[in-house]
Amino acid sequence: MEVVDKIDMTTEQNPFREDLLSGKTAIVTGASRGIGAAIAHRLCEAGANVVLCSRSAESVAQIADTLQDKGYTAFSTAADISEKADVDTLIEKTIEQFSQIDILVNNDGITHDMLLMRLKDEDWDAVLKTNLTGTMYCTRAVLRPMIRQKSGRIINISSVVGLVGNAGQANYAAAKAGMIGLTKATAKEVGTRGITVNAIAPGFITTDMTAEIPEENQKQLLELIPLREFGHPEDVADAVCFLASNAARYITGQVLQVDGGMVM
Repeated sequence: MEVVDKIDMTTEQNPFREDLLSGKTAIVTGASRGIGAAIAHRLCEAGANVVLCSRSAESVAQIADTLQDKGYTAFSTAADISEKADVDTLIEKTIEQFSQIDILVNNDGITHDMLLMRLKDEDWDAVLKTNLTGTMYCTRAVLRPMIRQKSGRIINISSVVGLVGNAGQANYAAAKAGMIGLTKATAKEVGTRGITVNAIAPGFITTDMTAEIPEENQKQLLELIPLREFGHPEDVADAVCFLASNAARYITGQVLQVDGGMVM
């Protein structure tokens, strides 16, 4: 149920040490706005070199420029993760620039919402191809370099919708549930190689877009959340930073819900 839009990267405080991920290289997909931009920002703050990718070259370049202006090592590249050739190029560019890939955050995703009986085949295919197949392409592509270096962190941004479903989002729910299955299967395959694979399932995350939701509707949504507040992109970014660090070295194959208790 997360909603993604622009994010102000100047107002939140970083709870992590600046050297937590020093010397690490991270790829963040879907990094041009919202949750993806917040993740890229937090990883940079923790000391990582970050490669930001998105379909929109201009938008993701603006985020990277903002991070560079703050003194962080951030690079942007345009990539459509639903296209295997784009993913291969993304990995090649990252290896060429930094010689290694330590962290992959599969955040890129799209929606085409509609009740199932009215859902067009192309809208089903598009959501599954980007959200699930694209995640698989990126994950598969980083496994070889991670296996060579005997370490790695793969973090998939799923959704509580993948756990409980949501009317009008059969394609999105199926893709996000598939990401959880992919997470667990991959974790079992590569655990002996020093690679952890985990998923994060955000709940209702506020952005500029959520401000347009009528106040009465917001109150109804809040009633579903025990903490009685919506999450922020930085809440998801903090969870990513933790899972990417050595503090989470003994955690793999798990789904961390960042939802204020919305789904229990």
